[in-house]
Amino acid sequence: MQNSIKSLLINPGEGRQINVGNSKLFVKLGSDSTDNTFSVTEYELPPHFPGPPPHKHQRFEHAWYVLEGALTVQIDEDKSVISKGGFIFIPKRTVHAFANLSEGVVKVLVVDTPGGFEHYYDDLETAFGSGEAIDQQVMRNIQLKYDTYPPDHLFI
Repeated sequence: MQNSIKSLLINPGEGRQINVGNSKLFVKLGSDSTDNTFSVTEYELPPHFPGPPPHKHQRFEHAWYVLEGALTVQIDEDKSVISKGGFIFIPKRTVHAFANLSEGVVKVLVVDTPGGFEHYYDDLETAFGSGEAIDQQVMRNIQLKYDTYPPDHLFI
């Protein structure tokens, strides 16, 4: 039986680019290439990027490796700064948020499992990528579509 997943080489600066506000994301490996097992995305966050509000996922888990700069991460009530070479794993159902509070660019390599979370950013780009004001109802609908809930949400 042959593996349906194919090898893939992505050179520096390559990958499908997604622009959300003034942040850039580069999908290095989409879930369509991993039988929806995981995806790999590089985040490029500009200085003073506020990031999303605290949230959690019922299914998705994140693994973040900081490539450049200093990423501020909130896990539950605790905040930490993760510098170049630092790593964090965020299990499902864990309240988390991230931001770039520094003066420099932050780059983070992100592995999301299961696959599909990269499409969250596609939807954000479609809704708000050209600098449109964030409509809270549209944002809420996108979040729910991609397993993203406020900290007080109870999973059944």
